Amino acid sequence: MFTTLLCLLTTFLPAAQKDSSSLLWKISGHGLSKPSYLFGTIHMLCTDDLPFSVAIGKTMKETKAFYMEFNMDDTEAMTRIAGEMMMPEGYSFKALLSPEDYTILSDYFRDSIGTSLQLLDKMKPMLIMSILMEKTATCPNPVSCENMLLLLAKDQGLTIHGLENAEDQIAIFDSIPDKEEAESLVKQVKDMAASRTEYQQLLDAYYKADLNQLLGLILQEEDVVRYKKLMLDDRNNNWIPVITKQIQQTPAFFAFGAGHLAGKGGVIALLRKAGYKVEPVAL
Repeated sequence: MFTTLLCLLTTFLPAAQKDSSSLLWKISGHGLSKPSYLFGTIHMLCTDDLPFSVAIGKTMKETKAFYMEFNMDDTEAMTRIAGEMMMPEGYSFKALLSPEDYTILSDYFRDSIGTSLQLLDKMKPMLIMSILMEKTATCPNPVSCENMLLLLAKDQGLTIHGLENAEDQIAIFDSIPDKEEAESLVKQVKDMAASRTEYQQLLDAYYKADLNQLLGLILQEEDVVRYKKLMLDDRNNNWIPVITKQIQQTPAFFAFGAGHLAGKGGVIALLRKAGYKVEPVAL
């Protein structure tokens, strides 16, 4: 389901065993005077205590810049894209779904989220996915891993950047048919218990920093397989020039979905192919 893509994007080529036991990686070699770091995130955590915070804080102190998938601290950009969060004229959840499925989704939003779907009817499915993502967590008040990292980076005085623009992420989901996204939302709501079980399994594997287990948990997702190139491969390749340019100037800490780390098309392998040494850091 598409919420899995949001929670933890991952590649579909088996990771080597040595690359399966850490979420924190050091980049060195290839002329670097100081190392930079990669950290794999998962978007929702069931604790307000960032896992591995001691190791993360220590490595951040060695860097000058903090990179997220996109700069969530850029309020100007967030304002700029507000209009792009709405479906184009003629589109709405009511238009995309059968009357029966619309009622199922509408009832869930009324009973479980406490809002009317009619108020959100023109918003793009990706926004509704982000709301439902919180409901897949098995705790009452899930928190954002990215937000916690952003606060930690700001506390340490790092400059904040994005590997891509917010518009780039919107364009990715715009490439996926709205009807398909909307139907995926209904599927999740129809079996929320299964969605929560799947998410908890992902979270357990994440806390163990087991990339291979994370990979195995989502290989059965048809949506993930179908949009692997769009969601993973293309973005990984686009990020490498951004990463290499930055680390040749000043050391940086890069945080993005853990699924982008592994596999022959993952960021670790692509940086090694570019001549850098990338090795796991114990957490």
